Amino acid sequence: MTHKQNMISLKRTLRRIAWRAGFDVVRLRRDNIEIGVDPLADMRRFLGDQKKPVILDVGANVGQSVERFSREFPGSLIHSFEPSPTTYQKLLETCKGFPSVKTWNCGIGSEEATLAFQENKHPDMSSFLAPGAASWGEIVKTTEVRVTTLDAFSCEQGLDFIHILKSDTQGYDFEVFKGASRLMDENKIALIYFEFIFSDMYQNLPTFDEVFRYLTGKGFDLVTFYESHFQDEVVGWTDCLFINREFRLRRKGGSPPVSTCSGLGQA
Repeated sequence: MTHKQNMISLKRTLRRIAWRAGFDVVRLRRDNIEIGVDPLADMRRFLGDQKKPVILDVGANVGQSVERFSREFPGSLIHSFEPSPTTYQKLLETCKGFPSVKTWNCGIGSEEATLAFQENKHPDMSSFLAPGAASWGEIVKTTEVRVTTLDAFSCEQGLDFIHILKSDTQGYDFEVFKGASRLMDENKIALIYFEFIFSDMYQNLPTFDEVFRYLTGKGFDLVTFYESHFQDEVVGWTDCLFINREFRLRRKGGSPPVSTCSGLGQA
């Protein structure tokens, strides 16, 4: 690994240690505005008094987001998805102390299928996409995994409304969103939080313009970007938060719409 990659790995390790101690680490800014500093604080702001949010944790890895969401939303129901069988075992260990978390050893995409998952020696670099020029690590094996869609999964599980869709799938997030088309059309997702990769980290990545146009066309507005990470002096990746337009307008009152799952197959 390069010095820059080692520094990124060190930052992630230190942040995990802080999370486990009940703290988070954010960059201090002199113009510390209310929105755009801490994504969890922003999600809490938008969800208001919601005590039992439904959270979909797509690309759970070893459970880093499970710990953070469970701390911020102690009454939440979390569905965590991890396609790698090896990493999934570590996710199970993390989730032992969180009874409201359900884990699923499968991938999420735009259609139900069996796909080749590229497993990197660094698990947080594994993806359904092949590595690009800006990637690091190496592929140690390719595993055939089951992939379902969020539309099908939500019907199978009887989920009427999703408060937070978190997606960190190493470049595969656009396919995740396509598989939630029905949920988006019916305004059944309130917040979408995901990592967008600008660099050539994986092959066949969508452009930000494609993803932005898709989400705004589905009734979402961009709230903000969070901390950016750089490769070769240009932005490599960052996290984004989008909010459903209708939810934003009615979040101070009213109830989520009723789910409509007719015609969809089981996951």
